[in-house]
Amino acid sequence: MSEAERSGGVTRDDVIEVYRTVLGREPETEDVISHAMGFDSVLAMHRAFLASEEFAQRCGAGKRRPLAVGRYMVAPTIDVDTACTDEQLQAMFDRIAAAWQAFGESEPHWSVLSADDFRQDRLAGNIDRFFETGRGEIKVLLRFLSRAGLPTKVGRAMDFGCGVGRLSFGLAAYADRVVGVDISPPHLRLAERHAAEQGIANVDFEAIASVADLDRYAGFDLIVSRIVLQHNPPPVMAALFARLLAALAPGGCAIVQMPTYIEGQSFSAATYLAAEQPQMEMNYLPQPVIHRIIAEAGCALLEMREDGAIGDLPGVSHIFFVRRS
Repeated sequence: MSEAERSGGVTRDDVIEVYRTVLGREPETEDVISHAMGFDSVLAMHRAFLASEEFAQRCGAGKRRPLAVGRYMVAPTIDVDTACTDEQLQAMFDRIAAAWQAFGESEPHWSVLSADDFRQDRLAGNIDRFFETGRGEIKVLLRFLSRAGLPTKVGRAMDFGCGVGRLSFGLAAYADRVVGVDISPPHLRLAERHAAEQGIANVDFEAIASVADLDRYAGFDLIVSRIVLQHNPPPVMAALFARLLAALAPGGCAIVQMPTYIEGQSFSAATYLAAEQPQMEMNYLPQPVIHRIIAEAGCALLEMREDGAIGDLPGVSHIFFVRRS
């Protein structure tokens, strides 16, 4: 039970979490967040959301897709190829890097959190709220640690796919040192500028140019990655996930979000590389592959939760909470 449930109060983070987990979206405005904070308890708020018309539409024939819970139990064999040559892996990585570097030049904040308020022409009035979403999200992710009886204050932490540092700066309050890692130098330049402007001294930002560049990292107590791996082809997702787990210190934890099924979507490395690069792609890694990677890394899966990270796309996304032995 959370502190809010014990005290009867509802925090801003509680509201955002319920919007994401029950309705699969972000709150529209600060006013609706303030209104929801008027509930007597988190439990009362949660029940009200479950009884809402919007939730009913998502579960029925409304405009939003039905919730993923209990669906896809009879899905066919998943035809997703995660094997490829080293040359193919680098070619995929280079394509993704080029796409995200272009985003870093044009719409760096919107590419991280795709809401119109975070587009360049509207960012000035919303930049504080942009970074506030990161602080709230980190508080929610750290509940994985507290539910497992682990401390939420850590030594070294990594934010993988950090972009402009939205989660990195939230994580900085809970770690002695944070390393934000990304494939887009334009995003990282903005992150470094924000750190300097805000006087945040315990966060460093580093770029990688290949999957193998992750091999230089080791000894992290906590690694977080959310709405990142899904924008990579499955072979790249698998290779990155394996290396992130390898970068954990003994007893270290990783909290990583990935889609695990998208209806009607298959993947072939050769077909993918022969096709035109999509602007912002969405891919998934089948659960058997994810569980195999966890086992091979000498890690244990402590918790797995469905989330709403893929929005209205027909499929399932999960957050994996993993601890290295």
